[in-house]
Amino acid sequence: MTHLYPPQSFSFTSLIHEQDPAWDPFTERHLHCIWFDDRLRPHPLTSADGEEVRILHPGKWNQEKGPDFRDAEWEVAGCRCRGDVEIHIRPIDWRVHGHTTDPEYQNVGLHVTYHPGEVPSGELPAGCVELSLKAQLDRRSHFFFDAIDPTAYPSRGDNHREGLRAFFADQPEEEQARLLEAAGVERLRRKALRFLHKARTVGNEQALYSGLLRGLGYKHNADVAERLATAIPIDLLRSLSQRNVKTAYAILLGVSGLIPDEPGNSHLPQGASARECWDLWWPHQARFLGRALQSNEWRMDGCRPGNHPLRRLWAAAKWACASNTLEAMLTLPAQPPTAKTIRKTLTALILPDPDRGEAFVGPARAGALFLNTVAPYWISTFDAAPDDDFWTHLPSEPLNSVSKRAGNAMFGPDIHPRLYRGGLRRQGLLQFHEDFGL
Repeated sequence: MTHLYPPQSFSFTSLIHEQDPAWDPFTERHLHCIWFDDRLRPHPLTSADGEEVRILHPGKWNQEKGPDFRDAEWEVAGCRCRGDVEIHIRPIDWRVHGHTTDPEYQNVGLHVTYHPGEVPSGELPAGCVELSLKAQLDRRSHFFFDAIDPTAYPSRGDNHREGLRAFFADQPEEEQARLLEAAGVERLRRKALRFLHKARTVGNEQALYSGLLRGLGYKHNADVAERLATAIPIDLLRSLSQRNVKTAYAILLGVSGLIPDEPGNSHLPQGASARECWDLWWPHQARFLGRALQSNEWRMDGCRPGNHPLRRLWAAAKWACASNTLEAMLTLPAQPPTAKTIRKTLTALILPDPDRGEAFVGPARAGALFLNTVAPYWISTFDAAPDDDFWTHLPSEPLNSVSKRAGNAMFGPDIHPRLYRGGLRRQGLLQFHEDFGL
């Protein structure tokens, strides 16, 4: 691996397949492709109210639950707007799909349909603009739905993405890897600066604890888990629990608002009961009046059982009370840290559950926690720049929807997975996503 620190500078949804063959020879997926591709999307568009709408950015194609495109930008009546985009074949589909009362769709600012019409008053979010594509597409004599290959998207269709892919296509694989690694170093350097800024305010251990809780929250619950770390700092948690894991767990559940009411909740760890948690939390409840979180701040929909907060918070309690976890991570390794040092830290993060098939924290999540919290802490406190040995031994983390989308945008869908191998390169994918809005 080429020495990369300091970093070298370089420049440069849900998939709903709905089709009514009696009426339309296309699916919503075709409409997603038209919206996403600047060459297919009509310019400008006209709202149901007759106002011209200029699309500045179609948004990020959402392949998970929620609106079809996130964070789009447009201009209407001289005002620049930002929000989500939901696409349907007919306006009535908004109600048919149950979006009217779904909080996931409260930030939709553009409701785009093929057929014209309007959603009944009061069902769309306030200020939502309605657009229809049919009239403008019908005027194009050269436009045919059959010419759209839905399987080619979202890898294709964005001009600046195509330029980025053309740039990488001209580079040998060694250079592609070097650029990914340089971007990965830059991402971890930025994380280290953020960690240093927070540690100056709350101290290294609290900053580390806060980062680990955020990582346990994963995706949907990251922000609320970090707020929990602020509401019950690690020093206070240890003091109140006397480093007893069950007591610490009950306090975390109480402050998070998540102590279950039913006695046999399936997400509680073996040996823990709702009644026992309430009994252990009750003596401390008054201390947190006005500071405790509410249960509705946590998102449980689409939450895999292994990621459920009731299981993740058990891991937080174990780390807070054990002497071989946070303290071990706070002890800086010899410079440069060896593969053995990194493996030892990862072992401290992994928490198997002998009573179930899924660990409280498995190797993949431990690798992500190390990359996003422990490694930035080490980098922020090293007297000298980490060397190549440190970057080489960084653990990997699973590809998520963001890194996959960035990889497709940069290299196309057929790139060999060896290019993404290793934690540093996968951090690089995420950095390209952040810098280029992939």
